[in-house]
Amino acid sequence: MAGKAQTYRRVQALLVARMARQVLRVWRDLMNPAKVDESWPAVRAALMPIVEQAREQSATLARTAYMDARRDAGVPEDGFAPSGPLQLAIDRLESSLDVTGPVEFKKAIAAGKTPQQAMDAAAVRMVGSTQYLALEGGRSVMKQSIETDERATGWSRVTDNDPCAWCAMLASRGPVYKSARTAGDPRQGGNSYHDHCGCQAWPAFTLDEPFVGISNRLYDDWLRVTRGTGGRDAVNAFRRWWEAEGRAGYTPPERQR
Repeated sequence: MAGKAQTYRRVQALLVARMARQVLRVWRDLMNPAKVDESWPAVRAALMPIVEQAREQSATLARTAYMDARRDAGVPEDGFAPSGPLQLAIDRLESSLDVTGPVEFKKAIAAGKTPQQAMDAAAVRMVGSTQYLALEGGRSVMKQSIETDERATGWSRVTDNDPCAWCAMLASRGPVYKSARTAGDPRQGGNSYHDHCGCQAWPAFTLDEPFVGISNRLYDDWLRVTRGTGGRDAVNAFRRWWEAEGRAGYTPPERQR
């Protein structure tokens, strides 16, 4: 099961990596840094269907993965169907593209960047926000399905081997059960994500689910690093440790070169 969870995360990552290449190609080919306001409407019109298509593909992957996980867990066929993705409002997509496109470009120019540097800065922001919106398709399917499926007991947060401190902290909780008491645990918010975040939720169907990926090690490190602290102090202690030495211990060798 853990292997399938990691495979699912990688497939979703590949999906948005392909989408990012399309987004960058449109941005670089159609955007005229000398005529931002004039060229932007055509750029935005070309970007919107790319994001919408990737979002639907992410949702389709999630629906299939959810039912596969259900069957693998031995859950009997009972007519359950995964929830549909959270609908993406057109004005929300347009606003996200506007803010990370021309607005970000103009901010960079005002800060003294060259047009090329401003183009690059906007591209980074745009890739992050469009990846978030695309992956929200699959993430919302998983979240809603877990919440409505009476057979589901909860979920695990699946990260890659190089998560940020926030994602590593959330993953350290391991399997999160729907009936679990989370009051006082600073690692609440397991369904929270951010731009450039590759994490995914994976459904659980028993009350003795194994830890997925690196979460078992993260759990041990969380207990060790935050011993004697609580609340925000625990979060800050873990973050300082992660940024100073912890992250390097989880980074694949090829990324350390």
